[in-house]
Amino acid sequence: MFPYSLFINMKRILFFLPFLFPSLLTLAQSNPKLNNDFSSDDSTALLTIASYPDSVRTKTLQACQKLEVLVNIEVLQKITSQSFKDIVSNYNKDEQRKLWNLSRQPNLIYEIVGGGKKTKEELEEIAANYPGEFNKIIIDEGKKHYEALVEIYKLQANSQREFEKILADYPPPAQKTYRSLIKHPDVLNTLSTNMHLAIILGDMYKSNPEKTVKMLDSINVEHNKQSAKDLEDWKNGLEKNPEAKQEMEQAAEEFTKENHPDDYYTDDIYNQGTPLEYIDESIYTNPPTDYTDIQPYPYWFGYPWWYDYPYWYPYPYWYNLGFYWGPMGIVYLGFPSPYFMHWYFYSPYHHYYYSHFSDYTIGYYQQHYGPRYQHTDFNAEVYRWARINETHLPNGYFKADVQRPERIKELGKFEMDYHNSTKGVFGRNMTRPEFLQNNATYYPHISQVINQPHFNAPINYPQQQSTTRFNMQNNSISPQHGGTLRPR
Repeated sequence: MFPYSLFINMKRILFFLPFLFPSLLTLAQSNPKLNNDFSSDDSTALLTIASYPDSVRTKTLQACQKLEVLVNIEVLQKITSQSFKDIVSNYNKDEQRKLWNLSRQPNLIYEIVGGGKKTKEELEEIAANYPGEFNKIIIDEGKKHYEALVEIYKLQANSQREFEKILADYPPPAQKTYRSLIKHPDVLNTLSTNMHLAIILGDMYKSNPEKTVKMLDSINVEHNKQSAKDLEDWKNGLEKNPEAKQEMEQAAEEFTKENHPDDYYTDDIYNQGTPLEYIDESIYTNPPTDYTDIQPYPYWFGYPWWYDYPYWYPYPYWYNLGFYWGPMGIVYLGFPSPYFMHWYFYSPYHHYYYSHFSDYTIGYYQQHYGPRYQHTDFNAEVYRWARINETHLPNGYFKADVQRPERIKELGKFEMDYHNSTKGVFGRNMTRPEFLQNNATYYPHISQVINQPHFNAPINYPQQQSTTRFNMQNNSISPQHGGTLRPR
């Protein structure tokens, strides 16, 4: 049953928000330097907003005029997303994936549950109106998990009613803006996680709408020009560094198998149900299709818990990799997505096995992360990782020299080994300095900070949802990958 009591608590919270929010607006209005004083995180988010289509960008600026609405619906979103997770938590990950995908299609769940439980024939009739990859899911889940789908539908309906209550006291233009942005959960996520920037933009747009729009237009145009040049640098650098390129492809295979299993085995989901053909086992003969109408996970339910990076649109693997395999080798389509870079950099396993690719990516970031507004999501992920972790390491650990790949590999090994030491390998948990003190000879570069207090703070590697792929038995690490990406 939908937790109505949570909405009562939410309303108590919302009652106080209008009294707190004006202080934030006053801050923006009373400090004119804010309009030009963007932090690095602000700049990354600003570039994201500038990259939206014109219509979405305009609605985003309009939404910044009524940010208290954003704060209110974010509270509602946290409640509904947790309720959704509670409903699907009774099933395994594969079943949860199916239920989450059904929720992406507007009105689909209502079609399945409305009027009572459906026969197989009725479900087949519904499925015929949706993309091919949903056909089997609709039929299977409509029969097996009808009761869960009923609860999900109730949650959808209640969320929409509470949303309309939040909007009720606002003028029609503001209501229209937020109703539209609900269909763009990534936009609302960008604003809610960058409230400092949202306040600045709201103040700028209120004072001078035309100038603010021109600013975003200019950022977008300049970024597109610079990105084309930067992408050429990225491609040419990889072609001159075969070790890094090979490791990138190996990491890409691992990423695809772990995060896009359907693509990995058949790759028919994003080719209208038609399997790709091959020249041999490792290369595609058909380029991928540029799908632009992929439905996001609904804002009210959030993105699946197994992603530790905001991932609203389940794009195909090649979108995240920035390339696909063609008859003559890889074909570059763009930069790896921030989702791929987050997955890659926040796993010590990757730095151990793919240290040359890590070295290349860090070097590229160091050469291309400087100009204002060029803080792309791709570079931003590397920047955040380096900014967080560099303070825990010896000075110059990421300095560009011939030993950097080895230092990166050593860092990956240390993190994996220490991680396993806390699982009882040595019979008790150890602090980081203790573990380093006992094994200093294995980590000659890191051991330089063995007596520095800050080293006891953990290197920031978020918990990955995938199975741990390393062990410390006999001081060895065994990879569970190999070969070239190819459907089975």
